[in-house]
Amino acid sequence: MFHHRSSAEKKQSQKRNKSSTRTGESRGPVKRVNASGAGKQDRLNTLKQLRQAKKDELLSRKRLGAEHEDNRPAPPKVVALVAFHTQADVVSLKRQILATCGVEAEKASTAAPHVPAVAALPPFAQGGPGSGKPRVLLVAPPRDLLAVLDVAKCADVVLAVLGPHASLEEPAFDEQGYRLLTALKAQGLPVVLGAVRGESDALAMASHKRIADSKKFVARYFASELGAETKLFQAGTAEEIKALVRAIGGVTPKELTWRSDRGYLLAQEAEYSSADGVLCLRGYVRGPGLSCRHLVHLTGYGDFALARIATLADPCPVDRSSSSQTGGERVVDQCKEGDELDLQRLRPYDPTTAEQTWPTAEELGDADAAMMPPPRVPAHKKAAAAAIPKPEGAGDDGSDDAMDAEGSGAAADGDDEGMGSDDGGASLAPSGTVGTEDGWDISSNMTMEAPNAENIAAERNRREEMRQRSQEELEFPDEVDTPLDVPARERFQRYRGLKSFRTSPWDPYEDLPVEYSRIWEFEAFAATARAFRQQFAEDCWELEGGGVAALFCAVYIRGVPPSVLETQPRGVPFVVSNLFPCEQKVSVIHGVVTRHKGYDEPIKSKAELSLHCGFRRLSARTTFSEIPKKSSTCKKYRFLRFLHEGVTACASFYAPVVFPPSRLMMFAQTPAGPELVASGSIDGTDPKRLVIKKIMLTGYPFRVNKAKGVVRFMFFNPADVRWFKPVELHTKKGLRGHITESVGTHGYMKCRFNDHVKQDDTVCMSLYKRVYPKWYPPAWGGAADATPENA
Repeated sequence: MFHHRSSAEKKQSQKRNKSSTRTGESRGPVKRVNASGAGKQDRLNTLKQLRQAKKDELLSRKRLGAEHEDNRPAPPKVVALVAFHTQADVVSLKRQILATCGVEAEKASTAAPHVPAVAALPPFAQGGPGSGKPRVLLVAPPRDLLAVLDVAKCADVVLAVLGPHASLEEPAFDEQGYRLLTALKAQGLPVVLGAVRGESDALAMASHKRIADSKKFVARYFASELGAETKLFQAGTAEEIKALVRAIGGVTPKELTWRSDRGYLLAQEAEYSSADGVLCLRGYVRGPGLSCRHLVHLTGYGDFALARIATLADPCPVDRSSSSQTGGERVVDQCKEGDELDLQRLRPYDPTTAEQTWPTAEELGDADAAMMPPPRVPAHKKAAAAAIPKPEGAGDDGSDDAMDAEGSGAAADGDDEGMGSDDGGASLAPSGTVGTEDGWDISSNMTMEAPNAENIAAERNRREEMRQRSQEELEFPDEVDTPLDVPARERFQRYRGLKSFRTSPWDPYEDLPVEYSRIWEFEAFAATARAFRQQFAEDCWELEGGGVAALFCAVYIRGVPPSVLETQPRGVPFVVSNLFPCEQKVSVIHGVVTRHKGYDEPIKSKAELSLHCGFRRLSARTTFSEIPKKSSTCKKYRFLRFLHEGVTACASFYAPVVFPPSRLMMFAQTPAGPELVASGSIDGTDPKRLVIKKIMLTGYPFRVNKAKGVVRFMFFNPADVRWFKPVELHTKKGLRGHITESVGTHGYMKCRFNDHVKQDDTVCMSLYKRVYPKWYPPAWGGAADATPENA
């Protein structure tokens, strides 16, 4: 029987017949090309791909803290789950991730909220060949600023958890969330992923349109704060959790330069022995490792020495059949008897350094071998400074004595805070601020009396006065009124005139304060930092088995007081990091900071601030100065009385040495808690850096005749006019001149200028003196009532 064939079937048959006729045979299986028969360019490309794959694998291991090239597995990725809104449900998200990773259902559902938990990623979330079996360490800190920052210091991935609801009136980040996000950005963020997880009861009864709008708002808020390229995942269902876990497993950690050369440990377990004062911390060691030959820093509590380091069985082994996981504690390094570490904070005090006796040849040789020549303070200058009558409540610029006292150091300021001991005790924790239940700050920069109506009113008046001074400093920078009751030659006797602020010479060793005889100076700071980093890495690699990097270890820290475990917030893990040699010694630290826009209160130089320098946290009184725009042989930094909004300045303070690179953040204490006011980075250590304070005395032309004029109100007696006669004058309209002679008995003076002077011009005289940072021993754990002489 004849069957009709359609035209389409005929065309397909003809196409197959035509293809068979052209090739002559059917298509066979794909064969692998012989690499030896490939061209030269193909072989070069293959080798290049293999090298790049090996390089990527080594970089990935280094970013996770495994810098050894042996077969030891990389440590788990530290994933910090941070809630940026009160609606975000971090605890349930953490438990769901553990359940997805294969943890037992009962164990995952009862996981503690803020206790670190480690798990191996499932097969579908593992990377390509050569990446091994990745693991994750989930840490969900409390919604506290210090707790989140401490965990983020060690994190490889920050999982930003948001709530499911957002609108124009209610952003996806609440007030505390924005505060946390600003601080994390200033500290340096690792890789960031987003997850939307929360109690969706409020949206359960809502329409589909409202739910979709909420998702769009959350995505818009997230993209505006963390970038459109940052991935945001919904984490409501089991499939969405799997997608999130797959993304965590496939993410490549980002290297943070300020922690790349340091060994550190995020403690998963902590145990304290009160009998011998030893704190045992257990966790994975990252970076080059740790060694008992070097001191360690316990974040928030100070510098300590290690008693021993021991390796433990991995709680989440990659290969469960390995025999290395069955052993117990194995001591790798320990402090031997007779090996005492250098715990000296300050240089020994020598009262003879202020004497004026001529040194012998032997003493000159000893001085040349020292790091820095001792300061010489002439006795007649001390007597002259002590005899100067100071007007009450008056400074160089009308501010309080704490900022503008005439003493060259803290001992002459009149409000010195003293310093601490240099015996290098085991506990070197900085003192904390004191507050009341209602948030009233009664720290040293406000009041030490109990808060009452009178104190509150006085504090409000003080803050209002500070705002007025800050505004006045913006309008009339460096201008100072000459006092009426004290001669200007005595009030400003420590000041000098300069031909040029930028190019005029200034001896950095001239008339140094007593504090400079106690601190340390480096001859070649950058070269010293590189040498100490290399020395630390070699000491870590010389340990048994190639060191403890990337291994689960128990670190025993000796000399820890019981108050450390009592004051540690619940649910916040300890963070311990190594110190390079000489990082326990005190010197003048400099950093570059920029003020943030969210803080409205004025920030005055030498006010107490809380500083975060990498892993280190301390309190200091910072001196701000303007960074020179042009370089010169005698580089000078102009002192700033206030750190104004949006200004980038140099911050100088006494503190233990910190080798850059290192982040620097400044926090001010507010009733709502610490608030970030400025951020930047550590610039280095240099006691010779010149911070010069400039003041400007102003007068007004009384009579003018071409290039001559009579100026008044700059001085109020003829002796002052004769004293300051050598100093050059200038006007606000760009003229330059000098004093020719005094007129009368009320401080009038004749002046000559380089061009015609006008009646409405203002005559100025610039004077300069060197200022030093505020001596504040609590920065390195010292007592606040000690002085440089008796420390």
